[in-house]
Amino acid sequence: MCGGADPQHLDHDHRTGWVRGILCFNCNGGLGQFRDDQSRPAGAITYLRGTTWQRALIHPGVYQMCSPTRGRPPSPRS
Repeated sequence: MCGGADPQHLDHDHRTGWVRGILCFNCNGGLGQFRDDQSRPAGAITYLRGTTWQRALIHPGVYQMCSPTRGRPPSPRS
């Protein structure tokens, strides 16, 4: 999944036992945390997209950090 070199961990469907592929340790463990429920990684993607701070141009050459779901961070003066 991550494209790392030399994956060595067997991934399998926990319901059927069928092998899905060979993954690195972290990717295999990450999938295990989702318990084979496809809505969980989709929820994680939605969360990451909604909480990632991004630069917003507020004046030429001046940016302020904002989040799509959390608005602008507090000012350093507050």
